Amino acid sequence: MNWGPTRTAHVTMTFDPEGLTRTQREGDACVACHKKWPRPRIRIGRLPDGTALFACPECADALLPQQSDTHSRPRRAAFF
Repeated sequence: MNWGPTRTAHVTMTFDPEGLTRTQREGDACVACHKKWPRPRIRIGRLPDGTALFACPECADALLPQQSDTHSRPRRAAFF
């Protein structure tokens, strides 16, 4: 778990470097589709040594856990 600037815990996926290419391990290619251009910018996880891994936007949508948005419901206020 990583602590963000708001002191909330963010779940971070840890990837096994065994199945990744050198460019993926260095963050120069998407961890899922190997796309190198444009350079992936979405931090998707890390290696066991702490190195950050990145994914392209299309793959990041599929890899990131979907978070339930509990604040999306309309709120009603009663005025007296």
